[in-house]
Amino acid sequence: MKKTTIIAILIAAILSGCNRWEANAPVVPVYEGPAANKTIADIKAMHPSLGTGTQDSICHYDETFIVKAVVVSSDEGGNCYKYLTIQDETGGIEIAIDRSSLFNDYPVGQTVYLNCAGLIVGDYHNKYQVGWVYQGSVGRIAPVDLPKYLQKDGLPDPNHPFVAHPIEITSANDLTAENVNCLVKIDNCKFSPADDGLPLADNDFTTDRDITFNGTTVTVRTSNYAYFRNTLIDATKEYCLYGILSIYNSGYQLTLRTRDDIQSSSASQVETLANLSFDANSLTTGGWSQYPANDSWKYQAYSGNQFIYHNTTNTDCDDWLISPELTLGDMTGAQLFLNHQNNVSGSPATYYQVYYSISYNGGAFNESDWTAFNPNLNVYPSEFGLSNGLDLSAIGNQPFRIALRYHRNGTANGTRWAVKGVKVMK
Repeated sequence: MKKTTIIAILIAAILSGCNRWEANAPVVPVYEGPAANKTIADIKAMHPSLGTGTQDSICHYDETFIVKAVVVSSDEGGNCYKYLTIQDETGGIEIAIDRSSLFNDYPVGQTVYLNCAGLIVGDYHNKYQVGWVYQGSVGRIAPVDLPKYLQKDGLPDPNHPFVAHPIEITSANDLTAENVNCLVKIDNCKFSPADDGLPLADNDFTTDRDITFNGTTVTVRTSNYAYFRNTLIDATKEYCLYGILSIYNSGYQLTLRTRDDIQSSSASQVETLANLSFDANSLTTGGWSQYPANDSWKYQAYSGNQFIYHNTTNTDCDDWLISPELTLGDMTGAQLFLNHQNNVSGSPATYYQVYYSISYNGGAFNESDWTAFNPNLNVYPSEFGLSNGLDLSAIGNQPFRIALRYHRNGTANGTRWAVKGVKVMK
């Protein structure tokens, strides 16, 4: 028999053998331990003294204390380090575990049974935690012993009510101890104007960024190890955020789990109509002009920022920086924001104001052509950030210009006003 024929027969045999292999069916875990007889509220009841630095045994070793719950946290995004958060009908609680990549075995939506025999409950600055005793605090459970305490039942259910319908936080009334360690949703929220254009977290340390909604403030706390830490903040945009509600002393915090927890608001969408950034050509070919033509407004590039600035201390002045003509369509509902920096402490805010004009055509300057926004600027970040929004609705559908006015006419010292750019949002 020829060698090529033998090889062909061998290949055919191998291929026919491969056809007999079948993919392994997924193993569905089945909990076969004692039935659940307690709740997360029962765990918390064993630790009545929040904030005292004490820990309490949940039960005796010979006692049956079983809680059925659902996993709602995930360390897949790198922001929930060495813990799981589970939730039942009575609330949520954090389990400290000395292991990372927990999401591979305990994904969101996984039903679990927690056997509390041998575990303690305490708190970290008013946030309940479950784990082992370790140097006078709640320590992490060793991975090798985790199956004694935490067992899975069935496959994860992404449509579980706790997962598909998180608790909605709409006002300060929803920021309660009962909702801490639960999966929540905060819609129609905005980040602080001072954080506009900044990442969620610095690469070197955990970072706090505040959001506001209905007059309420919550801190979004993001680790420098979070994979989505470089997501840039748009302070003009309304967000819908998901995550685990936390607390530190009396301040409420939100822990995002993955990048998917950051979504646009379901109530409104923001459209950017214009984003004018200053560069070295802005005062020449870029179309911005000054009145009077005394070069009081200057360009500068410093520490990675490009901006136009005006600086005066004791000299009275009335200097205008005027934009090129803008034609952006119907301005009803549109707002103008400055990305600026100005520490007005000790200086009247009336030195620094913004105007608009639908009649000025670039010729002879006349102050009567200009209308001050009302209300005008009232947010002056000490570092580059967004101002409050200025309503452009009165402009209608007409071409317009804007002007920045530095008008010092008093005895107090003025401070430097630096502007990186102008945004028109709708």
